[in-house]
Amino acid sequence: MKNIRIAVLGTSHAHLPDHLAVIEQDPAAELVALHHEPGSRSDVLLEGLPFVSTVEQALHRADMAVIASTTAEHARLLAQTAAARVPALVEKPLGTTAAATTALTPLLGAGPTTTAMFLRCAPALRRVREVLTRGELGPVAHVHAAFTHPGFLDGVFSGAAEWMLSEERGGTGGFGDLGIHLVDLLRWLAPGRKLSVRGAALTRRPDCAVDTGGLALLTWGEAPVSLHAGWTSRPGGFLLRVEGEAATVEVGAGGAELTMSADGPGRRERHPPIRAGAALEAFLGGLRGHTLWEAPTAADIEETGRVLDAVHAAAARPA
Repeated sequence: MKNIRIAVLGTSHAHLPDHLAVIEQDPAAELVALHHEPGSRSDVLLEGLPFVSTVEQALHRADMAVIASTTAEHARLLAQTAAARVPALVEKPLGTTAAATTALTPLLGAGPTTTAMFLRCAPALRRVREVLTRGELGPVAHVHAAFTHPGFLDGVFSGAAEWMLSEERGGTGGFGDLGIHLVDLLRWLAPGRKLSVRGAALTRRPDCAVDTGGLALLTWGEAPVSLHAGWTSRPGGFLLRVEGEAATVEVGAGGAELTMSADGPGRRERHPPIRAGAALEAFLGGLRGHTLWEAPTAADIEETGRVLDAVHAAAARPA
């Protein structure tokens, strides 16, 4: 099998090590170029990797690109991958606002360029989608989802990742950083259900220019939804609970444990945990002709940006 030649554009994103690990572990993938964006810093051990000084050099021999830069660099890098006709997997968010996102989605073309929404790849969450599609829960009564970690408390956003605390470089705050996955998850679980924001509260700290997380209340079709996302929960983790009139399904333990219950104790399933690198594995599978995920479409990406804008607007309204 011919190797897929990969150029990595940018070294500032926190998931860069996940992408590099996938490339290293894939016997039919080859990292042919790694390009630092201007002014970037990296705390990742990158010695011995094929650095190049320009994006053009990086894309010259590449079959695909991974864009792992600051969000502020997305417009420039996407324009170059589109001009070179090189498909790209772009770290989220595509743009910092709904308007910025909509301006960039034409550069995605007809695919396969898309964003790295790895929750779509998690086996337990794919099972939830099957359960919802088959109507096993009955009408949905309530949804709660949480995606948190203590990264701000633990100094994760220093060094290479300090840009995530800067609005100028594309930092969207703790809720936007992790909540974007939850919003995209809801859209993917049931594409026909409209998402509307009813209220939000975001946490601000004097030592941080962006929010560190918060809570948003939405409706998903007719069902109320609470979303909790942020960087100051210890130990943090992932949780999805969808309560229906007939049964409830819950995914926890890092996305590895699914419980389906009605009147009794319910059944429990074990699945592989959520992994950020799964999005690149699925993207590579698509280039090889294997459908391993339902990648976000331009419409999905734009809708996610719209919902996050509405969350920030709701949080800014006077109480």
